[in-house]
Amino acid sequence: MKVIEKEKIGDLLREVSKEWNTYVPQRNLGGDIWFETLPKNGRELDDALKNIVLGDEEVIPPKDIFFPQLESMFAFQKGKIQEAVESSAKFVFGIKACDLKGVLFSDDFFKRGFEDKYYLSRTQNRFLVVIGCLNPPRPTACFCTSARTGPFADEGYDWQLIDNGDSYSVETGSQKGEELVEKYGKFFKDPPADAEKTKNHIKTKAYEAVELKVDFPKAVDLMADHEFSPQENYKRIGERCIYCGACLYVCPTCTCFNVFDYLKGEQGARYRSWDACVFEGYTREASGHNPREEKSIRTARRYEHKLRYDYEITGMSGCIGCGRCLASCPVDIGISKFIQEITEERKVM
Repeated sequence: MKVIEKEKIGDLLREVSKEWNTYVPQRNLGGDIWFETLPKNGRELDDALKNIVLGDEEVIPPKDIFFPQLESMFAFQKGKIQEAVESSAKFVFGIKACDLKGVLFSDDFFKRGFEDKYYLSRTQNRFLVVIGCLNPPRPTACFCTSARTGPFADEGYDWQLIDNGDSYSVETGSQKGEELVEKYGKFFKDPPADAEKTKNHIKTKAYEAVELKVDFPKAVDLMADHEFSPQENYKRIGERCIYCGACLYVCPTCTCFNVFDYLKGEQGARYRSWDACVFEGYTREASGHNPREEKSIRTARRYEHKLRYDYEITGMSGCIGCGRCLASCPVDIGISKFIQEITEERKVM
């Protein structure tokens, strides 16, 4: 373990950005926070380094770094095709532990059965830096301790930062992490003698700070039984939902997409964009028939995917407990409330 002073973070990132496309949480117009690429130099880089926001709520998870909301797959002209496969080196700084679980989940999805080169090429040379949450960024919606996804990561990261006040303790989680600590050694120092005790105390307080608790294991056990089908809940949620798609677009593990072509004369391009399984048109067939026309069936698809089928196939839940679905929903629907309803047998929504 090493320690880095907070005042040296900007200098570290300035150095890193010379070799990597460096992504950091930035506050944008309207006050929302999401990951942006640091400029390479000049005043733009200076301004961006001052605008880094750590420990606050990112509206959009880092999944769009590897799975963009809109991406070109290939261009074509007069029968010739040119693929658009992006594979730049990526240094992603400031991921939350739950969002790391979302990234690892997506990694598995895009190589399961068929390897999606458009996604996987973006992940082949990356460095992931997690920062543990001392307090939940969405206090009334985060339930990472129930989902066992945070507030600190236990695997999958290259570095993990623990906030000590004026400095961060730096845990390394990979060989690449060890190598970069050595490479950028001038920014780090050895920890004090009581660093391990202090770190464990900080982690314990962070776990206690997460107030929303749900019986996640019980919900997964209930949903694992295919005879269990809470149709009343699905119907009530389906009628309440306005199908804006906010919960799916901000979800770190939602991977639904649409593919379309843009044509102009003899040239054009194929794109893919995020889509949502709760939209009525998502499963509409060319004939016009829709096997999921009813709202309650589309609602069931979402919750059964997150809490049943993902577990059956991967051993991981498609819900990471980040609380974004509830925080983004204009009619106060969230998966934590669904879990409370089926495990506590009471109406919450």
